[in-house]
Order: sequence, then structure tokens, then C-alpha cells
Amino acid sequence: MKVGIDEVGRGCLAGPVTVCAVSVSEKFRMPADMPELRDSKKMTRTQREVWCKWIKKNGREAGVCYAVSSVSPKIIDKINISQAANLAAWRSYGKVMKITGSELLAEVILDGGLFLKNRLFQEGATDIPAKTVIKADDTFIEVKMASVVAKVTRDSMMRKMGAKLPNYGFEIHKGYGTKAHREAIKRGGRIDGIHRNSFMGNKIRKKRIV
Repeated sequence: MKVGIDEVGRGCLAGPVTVCAVSVSEKFRMPADMPELRDSKKMTRTQREVWCKWIKKNGREAGVCYAVSSVSPKIIDKINISQAANLAAWRSYGKVMKITGSELLAEVILDGGLFLKNRLFQEGATDIPAKTVIKADDTFIEVKMASVVAKVTRDSMMRKMGAKLPNYGFEIHKGYGTKAHREAIKRGGRIDGIHRNSFMGNKIRKKRIV
């Protein structure tokens, strides 16, 4: 069994950082009549959602399990984005291992700058065979799946946020620092509990607590 871990939302000004862990067993076979599985950023929304639906509905039977964890903006501000992403990775790994019920230590592949708990733990203080690989979401099936589920999950959260706060356009930019998003912050202020205070200057006023 292999486990792939990927995150989405690291560079956003608003919203959580979300990490998914996906385990893939040896019995997995690529399903027919599905879109090409790629890094989620290189897929359309429809393609991502087709894959995410398949993983959630048919994954267990096909040898695929997943778990998702998110860390809020307030925690990101408290411990920094890298530690927050690694914390979510550790939580997701623990969840997916519990779901699989496996007593074996799975090989773990993490994308980019993501680590299980932290770099020192991953590289020296654990028996878990985990390694971080740049652009792993371009190469490893389990990381591609994790990338897809993480993005679909977080995008859904941000669209719901956009429906509640229509003046900010979260459903469009998903919390990233686009020109439209920055202009919305200038007009309405940053929203405590949604915007990451550590990602923007102290001169930007707070609007409300959500």
C-alpha cells in the first residue's frame, strides 16, 4: 500500500489550508472511461469533480481510501502556514491509516514542501518510510488523487463562503490574492476568522468576526 499526500490553499490570503491523504492498494486498477488523472491544477473543474466523486463512491471497493484535514486561518496565523500544512498532513495520514486498518507502515509520498508533522520528524525521528518529492502530483497516482480531493473539498468550502459573503468573490478566486480580492479587502476590510492576518499588512482594517 502507498499513501500520497497533497495540499491546497498554502498561498491564499483567506480560508483554510486543506490536505488530503490517499492510500492506494496493490489491487487498484485505473478505471475505464474516466478523465486523465493529473495534478488537479491541470484539470478542469468538471474533470476534478468526476474523479473526486469516483474516489468517494467507488474508491474503497477499488482499493482507494482517503482522508481530508483542514487548518483554519486563526491557527495558520498562530503557528505559520508551513507548520499548519504539515499538521494537516499528519492528521490526514493518521485518519487514512485508521480507515484502512493497516498495521503495516505504508510508503508515503508528499508533494512539494509538505512533510509529515515536520521535516525533522519525517527524516529522522520516525520509522514511517515517508519522502517529500517536488512535483509529486505530476508523477504518483496516489498524490494526484490527493491533489484532486483536496482541491475539490476546499473549493466547495470557498464557494459556500462566497455565498455567505457575496462582496468578496470567494467563490471565484477561492481566497487567492487576485486583484479583485485585494480590492475587495481594501473596500470592506479583512474578515477576522476568514482572512489570514499574517498574510497582509496591519494597516488593513478588520471588518467583522465570523
